Amino acid sequence: MATAKLIYAAGEASADMYYATGLFTPDAFLYLEDQQGTRHILISALEIDRARRVAHVDEIHDWEKTRDACHAHDQRSPNIASLVTYFLRQRGVEVAEVPGTFPLGLADLLRRAGITLTATDGIFFPQRAVKTPAEVAAIREALEITGQGMEVGIGLIIASKIGNDGLLHLDGQPLTSERVRGEISAHLAREGATASHTIVAGGEQGADPHEKGSGPLRAHWPIILDIFPRVERTGYWGDMSRTVCKGQPSERVRRAWEAVRQAQEVACARIRPGASGYAIHQAVRDHLTAAGFVTGPTADGRQGGFFHGTGHGVGLDIHESPRISEQESVLQAGHVVTVEPGLYYPDMGGVRLEDVVLVEESGCTNLTTYPKFLEV
Repeated sequence: MATAKLIYAAGEASADMYYATGLFTPDAFLYLEDQQGTRHILISALEIDRARRVAHVDEIHDWEKTRDACHAHDQRSPNIASLVTYFLRQRGVEVAEVPGTFPLGLADLLRRAGITLTATDGIFFPQRAVKTPAEVAAIREALEITGQGMEVGIGLIIASKIGNDGLLHLDGQPLTSERVRGEISAHLAREGATASHTIVAGGEQGADPHEKGSGPLRAHWPIILDIFPRVERTGYWGDMSRTVCKGQPSERVRRAWEAVRQAQEVACARIRPGASGYAIHQAVRDHLTAAGFVTGPTADGRQGGFFHGTGHGVGLDIHESPRISEQESVLQAGHVVTVEPGLYYPDMGGVRLEDVVLVEESGCTNLTTYPKFLEV
């Protein structure tokens, strides 16, 4: 007999909960897949009618009615733990598997009540990593919207002028990371997607891969734009990075950009079912090193070179299984992964290019259609 599965989380915050139920909620509710495979949710009156329309589960239970039944059963005002315990035992569940993100306080209380809980070591729904055709279509849509946002951001850089101060200017004012990010976010919102910490990092700021960027953008230096919005209707994410330069990039930046572009080709040529994510990552590192870009501490002790993973799964989470990195992972048909090599040096700035590909039996297909170019 299968082990019961239990989740307590908000649909908006937990990809596992949304995957299990198809229900976005700002507040936590309970999901139970019992030993027979019947899928239940226990949810408040505030959400129950919407759940009846939207949720793809077998049985929907009213939180308030269950609380009243629990109170009638033991004549005490039930707290959340006693209510959940009652709900589980009414369905013959004494043992359940929970995600590693399950609330610790609730877990402690359920265990004291005699419910045995085991947290998964890793992915709660392994099948999430292999995308269905409908999921691939949702990711394509997210990438299309992401590309529109990229077009808006790079369009502002193209429209800018190089001032005598070495900065980019637009409409008589220095063009800032904040303005570019704001225009990208506004466009994404109009298209039904929510921006999440969009990166517009120029110059030395680009040498820190997750620096959002701030202040005026400089001419003749690389500018990294990394956009990863979530489509509100579907819950799926897009992810894309481009690096551009307004003016004349240095020869070193040109070589770095080309080495990174070729590194993407090195990775994509190796992506297929059964391929080792670690081996692909190693091939990308070897390519960048052979191109003359060494990874290691710089003179001031900062990180330099290529010091992050080559890629990660993307879907209902922006970072999910599998990985193309130091962490070993075997690719399967249906995996959707990013390919995002980069080079970072404080005295050069940063260069990163990122596409999203679908692993197929014959290799991989690039789902990202937005073009790559350095000089604008």
